[in-house]
Amino acid sequence: DFSAAAVPVAADLARRFGGRVDLLSVVDPDGDREARERELAALTVPGVELTRTVVAAGDPAAAIGEALGTGVRVACMATHGRSRSAALVGSVAHDVITRSRAPLILTCPYVRPVGGGRGVLGCVDPSDTSGAVVPATLEWARRLGEPAVVATVAENVPAPVTGGPVRRAFGPDGDPQRFLDEVVAEAGVEGDVTTRVVEDPISVWSGLYHHLRQRPATLLVVSTRSRRGLARAALGSVAAQIVRHSPAPVLLVRRRPHGEPDG
Repeated sequence: DFSAAAVPVAADLARRFGGRVDLLSVVDPDGDREARERELAALTVPGVELTRTVVAAGDPAAAIGEALGTGVRVACMATHGRSRSAALVGSVAHDVITRSRAPLILTCPYVRPVGGGRGVLGCVDPSDTSGAVVPATLEWARRLGEPAVVATVAENVPAPVTGGPVRRAFGPDGDPQRFLDEVVAEAGVEGDVTTRVVEDPISVWSGLYHHLRQRPATLLVVSTRSRRGLARAALGSVAAQIVRHSPAPVLLVRRRPHGEPDG
């Protein structure tokens, strides 16, 4: 039941892009495949071409990666985060992140989505600068025909009485607006993009949660944390918390390891 939360997200993208929705479910090799096929048959997506596939495999993430292949596909998954080792993101979703280079959109069924959203919101922080988030935000906004917003979440602390730059537990030190301006300039952005500083006293995920409640977005873009020296990525704890609490679907973009070319 949790996984069905991904279907409306996939359906919306399919309608916008003129694509189809491929429903994929993986069962254990000794599982009841026919029962799962009946469950998929009961799912309907009005106005969208639909395929249904049930695969028997011991490694769900590998089966998902094989289904994604090398074509132009976007994976939409719901995550319930029952695995402690996956940092609040389900272990299957976590493994898909580490193994696949396809765009991955996660939605958490525990969070009530906000309707009427518009725009693609990319969240950057000092550890990522422009990285992969800004280009992905602009590209998805262009394809969806929606506004692009690049934001950073900064702890709202008072200026030090002794002078000097503001130091924060999270978010950029100093002037966060200047930080955003530099990130956008470094990315060589062409086209309209809005920058926005989100202030919060608790955390990055808290700031984004409350911001998205007030200003719903079609998509939230965040980066994964790359493991330097390995051609794979692991989801950092901040990104995992964002996924866990976001009212909007979260597009995870792979943060390129040091020395890896764009592409």
